[in-house]
This record gives sequence, C-alpha cells and structure tokens, in this order.
Amino acid sequence: MPLLDPTSNESKYSKLSSAALIGATTPTSTRLWVRLYRPGTWYLAVSAQPLRGDLVRLGDLPVPQYLKGQGIKTVYLKAQTLSFETDVTGVFDVDGLKPGTTYYYALISDERDPAKVGRRTEIGGDRPRFFVTPPQAPATLTFGFYSCHDPISADGSAGAWPLMHQQLADQRATFVIGGGDQVYVDTNKKNGFLDIWEWLKDNKDELLQAYKQGKGYDKPGIERYLCNLYRWFYRVYWNVPSQREIYERLPQYMIWDDHEIMDGWGSLTNAERRKRIALLFESSNHTATNQMLVDLMWRAACRVYYEYQHSHNPPTPIDLNDPDACQWDYAFEQGRSAFYVLDMRGHHDVEADDPYKLLGSAQMKRFASWLKSPAVEAADAVFVVSPVPVMHWRNAVTNYADIGSFKDDCMDEWDHKTNQAERKHLLDQVFATLGGSGKPVVFLSGDVHCAAVFRLLHKRYPTAKVFQVTSSAISRMPAPGVLKLAISAGGSMPGINDIVCERWYAMAGSKNFAMLQVRPSLDGTQTEVLVELHWPGGDDGELTKRRVLLK
Repeated sequence: MPLLDPTSNESKYSKLSSAALIGATTPTSTRLWVRLYRPGTWYLAVSAQPLRGDLVRLGDLPVPQYLKGQGIKTVYLKAQTLSFETDVTGVFDVDGLKPGTTYYYALISDERDPAKVGRRTEIGGDRPRFFVTPPQAPATLTFGFYSCHDPISADGSAGAWPLMHQQLADQRATFVIGGGDQVYVDTNKKNGFLDIWEWLKDNKDELLQAYKQGKGYDKPGIERYLCNLYRWFYRVYWNVPSQREIYERLPQYMIWDDHEIMDGWGSLTNAERRKRIALLFESSNHTATNQMLVDLMWRAACRVYYEYQHSHNPPTPIDLNDPDACQWDYAFEQGRSAFYVLDMRGHHDVEADDPYKLLGSAQMKRFASWLKSPAVEAADAVFVVSPVPVMHWRNAVTNYADIGSFKDDCMDEWDHKTNQAERKHLLDQVFATLGGSGKPVVFLSGDVHCAAVFRLLHKRYPTAKVFQVTSSAISRMPAPGVLKLAISAGGSMPGINDIVCERWYAMAGSKNFAMLQVRPSLDGTQTEVLVELHWPGGDDGELTKRRVLLK
C-alpha cells in the first residue's frame, strides 16, 4: 500500500482551508494569526472602519493602491509571504492601536491574476471580521475558559461551542483561554479516525523505506512528513463553525496538554513510548530506530503546536531546532488581573534528573519570580492556568488505580505520589507570596472531562483566597455522571500537612465551559470572582448554569 500523503488524503471530515484567529491582545496591540488555502503574499489590512468597494478583485490593482483610491484609512497594512513550510500559517504583530476600539480586518492576496486567485479578499470580504481592543482600566473583566476539544469522539458534534459563542457575546467577554487538548491526535481509532501513533506503528516500515538514505535515514524529511500528519489533525479539529467564530472575534490564549503530542506524554518512560510503536514480536534491533521515530514525532508535535497555537501567544524564547530548550509557559495581564500559564508537557519527564518532573526547575523558577513581580503586586486578582488540576480526584483513584492503561493518566495528576512534593513546592510559593494579600488566586484547569470548584485552605494563612476551578470538556465525550463519586469530597491534601480543601461544586456527565468575571464586591471593599459553569441543558438549545462566587 502506498504511503499516505497527509497533505492530500481522503477523509470523511472536512479540513480547514483559510482561517483567522485573534491572539494575545493588549489595549494597543494584537497578534493576528492566519492560515490561508494557498501560499503566496498576503496583506493584512486593519481599519477602524469596515472595508468597502470591490473586495473580490480590488479593480485588479495593488492592495495599497486600491485602498488609497477608496479612501480607506488603515491603521495597519503589511504583507507576509506564506509557504507550505509553515502550513501557510503566519502571525501579524499589529501595534499602534487605541484602547477600547473596534477594528475591522481583512486578508487580501497580492496576486492579481484572476486565473490564479479568483477572490482576492479571502477573509473579511463577504462579511466584516472585527475585534475589539480591551479598555485601559476596566472596572470588571469577563473571559471564557474551555478545554478538551474533540468532536470526533462525539460523532462530529460541536458540543458546547455554540452555547459558548452565545455566552461570550451576551456577556461581552474580553478574551478566551484554551486550557489544553485543543486537538486529539491519538484516541479515536475506535471511531474510524486516524490515531497518529497507531498509524505510525502500522506504517513505520513504509515510512522508513521511503526516507532511507544510505545506511541511515533522511531525518529532516521524516520530520516534515510527520509535521504534515500533525497539521492534518489541527485542520480537521479547528473546522467547527462556532469555534471558528470565537477564534476570529476574541483574543485567544492557549496551552497544550498531552493529546497534542501523545496520551500521557511525560508520564511515560522512553521505553514505554517506544513500545507504543513496537510491532508484535519485534526484535530489539529496532530499539534505536523506534527511538528515532519517537524523537522525530516529538519535534514535529512541537513545531506544529508552535505554528497553530503558541505562535499567537505572548512571545517566549523558542528554538524549534531544539524543542527541549523552548519555553512554552508565559504570563500576561488583562485589566487589573495577572495570569500565568503553566506548561505541563514541554518539560514533563518522569525520568528526568530534576525534582520538578512536571514543570522542570527552570519553569518553577520563572513562576516563583512572576509571583513577586510588579504585575502580580498591582493585580486585583491572580490566575494560574494549570492544564491538569492541582486537586480533583480522590486520592484512592489517583494513587491506587495507576496500573495498566490508567498508569499515565494517574501519573499526570498533581495528586499522584510522584508529584506531591512538586505540588507542595508550587502551593507553598503561592501561599507564602499571596496568602496574606486578600487577593483571589484561581487555578484554572481542564483535562479531567468534569467540572469542579474547590477552595484551598492553609492553616498559616487563614484569610487566603485560593481556589481551583476546573472545566472540561467542551466537545469531547464527558466522563460518565457516575464518576462524580470519584471526585474528591475535600479534606486533606496528600503530601501537604497545612492545606485542606473544601469542595464547593462538582459535576460529571456533561460537556461544559466556564465564564469568569472579576469585579468589585457590592460594597467595594474587595475583589471577587464570579464563576459560571455552563452545559447544554435540553433538546432545543437550552443552557444550564451553575454559579459559584469566589470571595
């Protein structure tokens, strides 16, 4: 059988061709991500007024000339040449904007030959596309949070995306956080969909033969091929209409979890990773080749994660030729709130010679510095995105079910015995720095396909306001309702003598998302965070909501 061409293969699921996404945004700037259907030179035009005129052909004039002739004043007009090297994706860094202002944007081809490009305005021509910069000092801040996007697991259902789209608009949200597993590359074989690691296992001989080079292999060629496989998943998964409308309208902040790479990535040893692609009765002579393929898959997953997700986050040091040196964690501010997004996969290594096997020592040090930063000192509320919750399951579930296929899932958890010391260090820093501040500190998480709210109480910091809010999954099949019994009822935190937890709410059995609002209390003496967990509640588009006030 010929080797699959991931750039041109049959699929019952349609793939994304052209799309836009609003990335990290401040009152005066935005990072606007695009994916176009064809390589070439593309202009991004941003204006305070909707674009007008012949946006199909632009009079066959150069883009700047046409816009000038129409009297369209742009605040940003620049071109980029996009190629298949990055899957025709790119990011435009737009600055010089004004706070609290609506801006319209369009992606326009520089190609004037109608035989090559019939419709020159690919995005923003048929209907206006726009975003709004946040105000400089808002009294309240509203944003959305979701995780675990997998419509394939639910027969292609959009899940809670349409309801989230409505709520973001109704509540005039400022931005959205994607808390991990924005694609699933590895879990839907039973649904007749490609599992990237199962595919590699079944087709590695053909792949190696195609890229054989002398006595070795064309490693860059294999990596390019694997990149195209990972890209294929993004193009299928990100083609949900209501999801796309959210992406093109509101700023998105994203972080990966394991399913952008491999289920349980970081909680598996190298030998266990190799076993995922080892054939039955395969000799040990294949160990080096299998390790090469696992390493190349890791490099490909990093590169494509950067292309589709991290490239539009706030910038961090990235060297895609050395993925292990990349910094995927980042901080940002919105309104009078400070955010830190933890990376729990890029440096997660159960075999690492490092006391912090989930985050790595370098990231833990950056997080500790951020806690003492001017941004956090000035903030009214503090949020920490931890793709896996710091508290969720009962201890017996996490530490006594870690066998067989459940082993990596359990070892991913902060509550697992191998991670408890690292969790203690993380929380000790949070309480020591912010425990006496009176500010709400909220951990935001996904991963577990349930929803929950906990308060973390510390004996030495009785006035501390530290919470865990979990919302998962927006479109993947949720955990069965009976698993609510497995969610911690509260009580002591294993490995931490001074902290106990109160469970304020728990839910399993429904797809869900969260809306959060940071606001002054009614008497104006403190800051509170309103959490609203939403899930589909009927047969005709109804919405069910659970309101929890953190203060």
